[in-house]
Amino acid sequence: MPEPFHDLLSFYGDQPAFRFEAEVHDCEVRGRIPDDLRGTYYRVGPDTQFPTLEGDVIINGDGMASMFRFENGRVSFRCRYVRTERFQTERAAGRRLYGKYRNPYTDDPATRGTDRDNTANTYGFFHNGRLFALREDSWPTELDPDTLETLGPWNFDGALKSKSVTAHPKIDPVTGEWWSFGLFSHRRYDGDMTLQVIDKDGKLVREEDFQAPYPGVAHDFAVTREHVIFPVMPLTVDLERVKAGGDFYAYDPNQPPVWGIMPRTGTTRDIRWYPTPRAFSGHIMNAYTEGTKVHVDATIAPGNSFRFFKDVNGQPTDPALGMATISRLTFDLADTNDNVEVKAFPGAAGEMPRCDERFQMSPYRYGFSKAPEGVARLDWLTGERLIHPTPDAPGGAQEPVFAPRGADAPEGDGYVLALVNRRTENRADLLVIDAKDMTGPPVAVVRLPFNQPMAFHGMFAPA
Repeated sequence: MPEPFHDLLSFYGDQPAFRFEAEVHDCEVRGRIPDDLRGTYYRVGPDTQFPTLEGDVIINGDGMASMFRFENGRVSFRCRYVRTERFQTERAAGRRLYGKYRNPYTDDPATRGTDRDNTANTYGFFHNGRLFALREDSWPTELDPDTLETLGPWNFDGALKSKSVTAHPKIDPVTGEWWSFGLFSHRRYDGDMTLQVIDKDGKLVREEDFQAPYPGVAHDFAVTREHVIFPVMPLTVDLERVKAGGDFYAYDPNQPPVWGIMPRTGTTRDIRWYPTPRAFSGHIMNAYTEGTKVHVDATIAPGNSFRFFKDVNGQPTDPALGMATISRLTFDLADTNDNVEVKAFPGAAGEMPRCDERFQMSPYRYGFSKAPEGVARLDWLTGERLIHPTPDAPGGAQEPVFAPRGADAPEGDGYVLALVNRRTENRADLLVIDAKDMTGPPVAVVRLPFNQPMAFHGMFAPA
């Protein structure tokens, strides 16, 4: 069975950049937009404005923000490039100036002194009425939530000491806090990391440094009501390799994935690291604490899931070992042997996992993911996995995002939003799927008259 994240990256690796911005004020809709679907679906992904480099990786593209606004049974669409300093520098020059992903030694000398890494291309994130395009090696870039106009980098009114903010923040649905961390937060690239907490009003209230066991990638993380979990994966950084013009990351099979756990009420000095061989994770669905046990539901593979990065010897990694299955990791904090239980959800090959985020950080039942066959709904209570098929969409659906039917609706009662590319027609559709009827036809299909690039991550902001 093919791994869907690999398939999606391969599909977009062959696809030229779209290189345009657009608006549709009243989108064509097949079916009917439900009256209780009101709000905005924000997305951010990469789309290079100038021809890319040979062998470039998709995560090195310029940020493209897009939005679908649902209002009174109608849908409007808009997409705009995020005008970072990097984007503006290249646009003024009229050509590609920046080289390999996170490698300044491959840049044109004209870029010296500019912010070369912040492409703002990973997550469209909405918090306290403000919209941000996130990229894990940089500060957030604020966007106007109505127009997508770029407002500029945001460092919490100068309070942030870290040089990076994760592209996978978590909003506490009880307190409204924005939980975050910085990877290589002081750009020493030796495992330097920082925990960050922003209150419901957008004020930075906590920032604590810590050191990971080795300088590996920490793309996503998890928070429960009682704990914070930091996964560090063996895509490692070697500055000598970077200075020689090599890749920023390389897979080191001799390093095990490690998972660090600390109490929310403690400090980063309390982190306990769990080496967990063959538990490479790219993304996390949700996590919760149950007594002395911490459960983390994540995409788990025995090897390198980000196969566009080679190993430390410069060799491609085995795609079969990068195939991820959504699995539950259980850490028993009372176990002094540091054993970790890893249990796969039956048949759940998939990526880009999400949940009903009103139940983030707590025990929950339903999760959603991209699957080889389409869009999946996982029922952690019964073990049932239902598929909304997308056989006519090469590369499958993009990341599914859940929109609740209302603020007080039961868990999983709402709609799954997923964009699919109609490559033969050179356009895209947004599927609106009833989450309670996953195997049925979409309740609505929002038809765009043009195609759209891959968006890595987004979220739905209710009206």
